[in-house]
Amino acid sequence: MPCALIVLFALRDIIIGYEKHFPECFVHKATGLWCTGCGNTRSVNAMLHGHFITALRDNPAMPVIAFLLLMLYLETVIGIWGKDVKLLPRKGWFWGCVIAAFLVFYVARNFFPVLGPVS
Repeated sequence: MPCALIVLFALRDIIIGYEKHFPECFVHKATGLWCTGCGNTRSVNAMLHGHFITALRDNPAMPVIAFLLLMLYLETVIGIWGKDVKLLPRKGWFWGCVIAAFLVFYVARNFFPVLGPVS
């Protein structure tokens, strides 16, 4: 994992260069509304440049998923040494609240322009 992150960081300019080949969002183009995936590419681009606040604003799903993967990785690494540590909650109500917060955000950003992706 650390080696993969080093390679990802070293090749970030090449990876970001592929951004121009991605199609525009059909939902946003047709309706003017931000869908749940709008801003994902910009969010990853911002994370690769170390701009995590901008990444959260563009689309919070990408930084949150990256954080969750990091926590799962750390649980695994700590587990290798024989310690059973849970860094992420396992309760259903917690994950329900996380999903509800994402849904509220995705609806609210269509009503409040300040919540939309940075253009």
